[in-house]
Amino acid sequence: MTTWRTLLPASSTLRWSPTAAATKSKSAAFTEGALPMTLLKTLEQRFKSPQITSPLTMPYYLTFNEAASLVEKLGAKHREVQAKGTLSQKGIDEAMREFATKEIVPSLARARGKLEASTEAVDAKRQALTIPKPDKSDIAGALLRQELRTYLRSMSRGDRADLLLRDPDAATIAAVFEAPNHLSGIDDKLRTELEARIVAASHPQKLAQIEEERDCIQIAQLAINHAVDEIQKATGFAGSRLAFDKFMGEASAPIEAEFAKKGQPAARTVEDMVAVYRAMPKADQNAFINRYFDGELDPVKQEAA
Repeated sequence: MTTWRTLLPASSTLRWSPTAAATKSKSAAFTEGALPMTLLKTLEQRFKSPQITSPLTMPYYLTFNEAASLVEKLGAKHREVQAKGTLSQKGIDEAMREFATKEIVPSLARARGKLEASTEAVDAKRQALTIPKPDKSDIAGALLRQELRTYLRSMSRGDRADLLLRDPDAATIAAVFEAPNHLSGIDDKLRTELEARIVAASHPQKLAQIEEERDCIQIAQLAINHAVDEIQKATGFAGSRLAFDKFMGEASAPIEAEFAKKGQPAARTVEDMVAVYRAMPKADQNAFINRYFDGELDPVKQEAA
């Protein structure tokens, strides 16, 4: 059975991510209309205006809108089925499950796949910002770095941390990062903090862009999780977590099989870029085309701090 991995946080693993609200009661009714759309409007307001028009972040806004449109489509179908007045509750549930399997879940599975690929690409961008490695052929430099590590080990823990975090010179930084922690007398926590500070000082703009992307991915993922909640309620699985997981696994199986055969969808496909181009102001379109073909919108280039 397919499991669904939430991106919030990236390390956690769960199934199709229905929230506690969706599984609280077996008698919970499907709440299409005002409540879900109000929640989605609240989420939409978390997008900043520049994020909606930026080529880097607009694809996530489009993914958010896709999830919102699926919620609206699901609600409209549920109202249509109920309005007929000829089906029992079981019949309504079965009709909605058939509709969700054909019209909702595949699109949601593709959107989730893109967000997972995007998360991996953004993480790779961050990991590509590294501390520069020293020239191994520089014997004098290597001896100096060895002396610096000996000096650092001789210091008290507090003095060592103060020196490294205050304003270390390039030679000291190289001495620390080319060798295991114990040779400089530091621990993993100090090493991580020192690296973060150096990278932040060296690449403030790139780090800001990475955080912008992560924020937008988070909003889009919340919209997808909300759509999952609405599917669970609309198909009569409220309170039946295992049955819902099984249903979603079967409904998304063709898309998962496609991913397994062809690989995870690109974080930004050509279709995404076309949608971004069409959605942005005409005054920005020429600049966008130039940036796209210059490769400025592509991940990931290894770059030292």
